[in-house]
Amino acid sequence: MVYYEVDVAGDVPRLIDVFADGRRQCMSIVDFTPVGREMPRIASLVEGSFYDGIAGLVDGIFFEEGQERISMTRIAADRFEVEWQAHRLPTPDKLH
Repeated sequence: MVYYEVDVAGDVPRLIDVFADGRRQCMSIVDFTPVGREMPRIASLVEGSFYDGIAGLVDGIFFEEGQERISMTRIAADRFEVEWQAHRLPTPDKLH
């Protein structure tokens, strides 16, 4: 399962990847912010618009293609935030 935070432009600034064994990996565009000014800033964790990528999928309906099985369910922003706060590890520079 993957939780995506999606903004109005279709960019994904944060996501939570949930593995079959229950482990979770939280990623944010901040994790990939380059040091210095020579590299462009990353605006999304997915290529293109998230909304374009899910066009045709309906909440709760499964899409199957070969071995792939996809289901989309919209959740409230506060539920995403609860999952994020519960599983995001603090960054090393913020440890006390």
